[in-house]
Amino acid sequence: MAARSPRSARLSRDSIVNAALTFLDREGWDALTINALALQLGTKGPSLYNHVHSLDDLRRTVRMRVVGDIIGMLNTVGQGRTPDDAVMLMAGAYRSYAHHHPGRYSAFTRMPLGGDDPEFTEATRAAAAPVISVLAAYGLDADAAFFAALEFWSAMHGFVLLEMTGVMVGIDTDGVFADMVMRLASGIRSR
Repeated sequence: MAARSPRSARLSRDSIVNAALTFLDREGWDALTINALALQLGTKGPSLYNHVHSLDDLRRTVRMRVVGDIIGMLNTVGQGRTPDDAVMLMAGAYRSYAHHHPGRYSAFTRMPLGGDDPEFTEATRAAAAPVISVLAAYGLDADAAFFAALEFWSAMHGFVLLEMTGVMVGIDTDGVFADMVMRLASGIRSR
């Protein structure tokens, strides 16, 4: 049995996924290939197949990790806050995540979110749970809180995309963003 090189001994599924997350933010979703990632890791593409089954497997795992990170972030910032504070903090955290991790954000929002993968579909729906919980604190029933969460996500995603594509150059985006979030909260409160 041949001895493994120190570099290949450090490879694991986790280290490959972590490297892919970093790669995404630097290079983008479309640039993520097994060979490109292997080059970043200082190895050859076939050695990654000892830890990931395929590029689709890697991409799915990356997307699941991103969804988990977003759920954790939203749960953390919204915990123990008044509904208005929680909405503002969640919105700000979501926007910040998108700007600090553009490649990961692209992986999160890439369609289809679920498709024929029930586990991924469930994970993406779970990402809305922290927001639904906060919005329900405004007195909304389960269905109304779900639809309000869709409105919330639509507004956040649309705003972030406009910022990232340069549409809002020369605009006080922080002020406009804060006003938008407070208008959303006010509209939800008035229901």
